[in-house]
Amino acid sequence: MAPEPGFDLLTALPRFAPEVRLHPDDPHRPSSVEWYLKRTRLRLRRGLLCRDEELLPLGRVTSEKLGELTNRSDDPESLYLGIPRGAHRRDTRRGFRPVGGMLSAPCYVNARAAPDDSSAFDLQYWFFYPFNGREGRHIPHEGDWEHITVRVTNSADPRLLRTYISAHGQENGGWASPDGEESRGRILRLNSTGNPIIYSALGSHASYTAPGVQKQGWPKAGDRTSDGGPVWNTADDLVLSEVNGQPPDGNCSTHPWLRFQGRWGAIRGLARPFASSGPIGPSHQSPWTGEPPPGLS
Repeated sequence: MAPEPGFDLLTALPRFAPEVRLHPDDPHRPSSVEWYLKRTRLRLRRGLLCRDEELLPLGRVTSEKLGELTNRSDDPESLYLGIPRGAHRRDTRRGFRPVGGMLSAPCYVNARAAPDDSSAFDLQYWFFYPFNGREGRHIPHEGDWEHITVRVTNSADPRLLRTYISAHGQENGGWASPDGEESRGRILRLNSTGNPIIYSALGSHASYTAPGVQKQGWPKAGDRTSDGGPVWNTADDLVLSEVNGQPPDGNCSTHPWLRFQGRWGAIRGLARPFASSGPIGPSHQSPWTGEPPPGLS
């Protein structure tokens, strides 16, 4: 059985929640899950020669119905959410609008015992964007999930150890710490209240610890991060989703969207390199339980 947190989670979560600095030139901002669901429709992929089936039309998609349909579907991986064409597509893709240089949106938390350190606890902060844009020469897709993992001591007064910065999969991720030790020189900057500062890349929304050009392996486009854009203090709106794989209040119906095994954006089978399919939800991605892999620094 996984160790329980030795500290009060509700007190600790805002203490270690990241300050996300969004790129000033990126028109696509975060949103809440519920806001996005209201603006999408749920469809079933039928294959190349068949028309996809609409299961829930625009305005009828809810967290509860996603959970129900996933349980009843014989092929849940063929389910997907899509933003319908029309006047509201652009606004939906843009997510929440900043006010006075600040952005407010929920940040979803997965709290769990560290998989490779029995004395530590991981606080995983997940960010949802309705759209991953083509800015910065990236391949666009709907429904963009990003995250970081903050590792703290599992003690009554938890202390920040280091942070796993996830960018484009585990092969591009890595640890960062305030002193840069044991993290290949990645230095985690903290704001005036001691919260990690994370930069959201233009278009891709991948996470980094500093502004500038972030190189990727060929032929991937480099990421660009910058100061000067809206600031998202995630500590202001945290949603605790799971603790060691269980709902925080013991009620399995608290966040039924977590059970949705389909994709959070349209499936684009033949659209590459012009567009890609939306990702699966966070609780079905390997980082939810297995990141960072042991030994990956």
